[in-house]
Formats: sequence, C-alpha cells, structure tokens
Amino acid sequence: MKRGVWLLVAALGVVGCDDGPEAISREALENATFLTLDGGEITLTAGATTSQDNVRHELLLTADGDLDFDSDIDAIAVLAADRGRERFLTLHAVLRDGDEIRDVSARLIGDRIEVHRAEILDGMVRVNVRVRRPGDPVTVRPSVDRTPYFALTNRGLTSVSLIDVADGEDAQADGAEAGNGMPPAAPALHTHEWELESFDSGDWSANLRGLREPVTLRFQAEPRGAPQVTGEMAGFAGCNRIFGSFRMHEAEALRFYGVTAMRRLCGDRQADFERRFLEALRSVRAFQVDGDRMTLALTGGTIRFRAGRRLVSHTPGMM
Repeated sequence: MKRGVWLLVAALGVVGCDDGPEAISREALENATFLTLDGGEITLTAGATTSQDNVRHELLLTADGDLDFDSDIDAIAVLAADRGRERFLTLHAVLRDGDEIRDVSARLIGDRIEVHRAEILDGMVRVNVRVRRPGDPVTVRPSVDRTPYFALTNRGLTSVSLIDVADGEDAQADGAEAGNGMPPAAPALHTHEWELESFDSGDWSANLRGLREPVTLRFQAEPRGAPQVTGEMAGFAGCNRIFGSFRMHEAEALRFYGVTAMRRLCGDRQADFERRFLEALRSVRAFQVDGDRMTLALTGGTIRFRAGRRLVSHTPGMM
C-alpha cells in the first residue's frame, strides 16, 4: 500500500537504550493511527477504538525489529476488527523515520483465527497462528497450528515461502520425479539452489564482479496436474531478497508472477542490476535444464545459472 500514516513518536513515548537504536514502545502503538483494508484510517486510544460503522478495533500483538534495513527499529502490529459475525485480524508494518512512525502496509491474516506470536527475524515477519481445518465451519475453534511468513516488499506486506537449503550434501532431494504428474524438467528445477552465471538482456550484459553476494534462485514446486506445475520462487538479487510465484507449462514454458523485492536501500550499481534482473524475470517465457545448468529465455536475452546447494525436501508450517 503506497499511502502511509505518520505521527510524532516523541509525544507517545519511545523507549530504547542509549547505545543502540530506539524501539517503538507499546504505548506508542496503542495510540497510533493505522491503515484499514479498505484504504481508510483508524486511530487507537489506549489500544482500542470503535469506528463510525460500529467496528471495534483492538491492538493484540506487537514486535520490534528492522523491516527496511535502515538500522532504525521498526515494528509490526496485529489488530483485530470485530464486526460481530466477523473478526478480521490484520498485520501492519510500522516504520520509524527519525521522530515519526508510520503504518505503511496493512494485510489480512484471517477471519476468527488465533494469533499467538509475531516477530521480526532478519527483516522477515513470522507469525504463529492457529486456523481451522479445511471444511470446518467458522464457528469451530481453530485447532491447526501454522507459521506464515511475510516480507515488507515494494508491494507492501507480502506473504512469502521460505525455501531452505539442506544442512549437508547427503540430504535427500525432493521426492518428486517425472511420472508423478510433473513435467520431466520440474524435479531438476527445484532440487537445488541456482546460482547466476551470466545475464544478457540483449542490449546490456551484467558484470557480476561488483555484487557482494551471489545472485540465486530457489523453486518450490507443487504439481497441479500434468502438464502444468505451479509453485513459489525465492532468491537473492544482489542487494535484496526477492519473491514470486511461477507457472510451468508443457515442460519448458515458464512464467513468473508477482516478482517483488524487499526494501533494503541499495547502492546505485546494485539497484540498477536488481531492477534489470527483476524486469528480466518478469519477461521470462521459457527455460531449459541440462545437467547442472539452467537457462531462462526472454525476448532478446538469456539468464544462465549453475546448480548449487541442494534444497531441503519440504518447508513446513506455511499457510
């Protein structure tokens, strides 16, 4: 969400240590102004308020940490909007800038679910929730634990999948194989992390020497019935973590959707590379895996990767 809500922190009480960045106090958040899902605003007083349409808003949980990698201590907040038959829980990203804080993004978590914990870890937001089983009516108390992750990206708070590498070389690969509903190339796509070797967009070629870390992609595929596969993509684009989803058709046709990056401030060279790389991913139309090499094809250019670390077979706890 592009718009933000600003307020002075000094009047609301910011606490912290003299030798480090100050954290946003719970009291400040209990009296802050927050975005609503319909684009409006509500201002809490002592942690709650009732809006003109008779909706009761209440602050449930808060946590602090750096969301945008600027060394300031930001915060996340979980609010409940009680409408009688509905009780929507929303997650909010609250950024600090000097003596001000602002809610920059509001995202729905669920209706009448339980939220037990929220925390910021290395810029990522992890929330412990309890949801109902598939098919349960909303009157049934939630009984299934889930741990969704979110990232503050250039599209606001974004639900993301963490795709982890295995601890050792002897870790088992993903059990998906050709013949189980996936195109033959799909297992090779998502058993390893892919490390960038070259990037040629047609009128521009990347110089990878100036990047502080290797550029990587990881895939987590879910078969939807041959010949189509969909899944999640995560990676690192030279400065920021990136996320998106993908769809594969008939073995070698590939499209990326919703590709977005976290909000770390990048140097000019890194920012230019990252912008070009994300634009290229959005224009990919096909791919080919040949042994330990993968090529992504786009109009007038190619992006080439080599297979790196093996991925774990499953990332549990996602919503």
